[in-house]
Amino acid sequence: MASSAQDLVGFAAFSREGDRIGKVRGVICEAGSGADCLVIKHSVFRDLVVPADVVERHDASVTVPFSSSYLDVAPRVAAKGELSSEETSRLEHFYHPTAV
Repeated sequence: MASSAQDLVGFAAFSREGDRIGKVRGVICEAGSGADCLVIKHSVFRDLVVPADVVERHDASVTVPFSSSYLDVAPRVAAKGELSSEETSRLEHFYHPTAV
């Protein structure tokens, strides 16, 4: 991803099928690595926390390269501050399954 994750705040977010999954509302950091994660407002009661390195930027939107149904079962983690090492591990296993 060529731009800063903070530049993506306010962008619409879409699944790989083109379904709108929400809006980027913030950026938080992973424990240890300091890598950025996007906080996507998915529904009234749910935020998705997605590693910034998996999203593709378009003009004023981002695409998360997973299906809507896959994202519906994404790990729930704190959407503020820095992620704990346990939360980071859960996200890595979910969004980078072959990397672990």
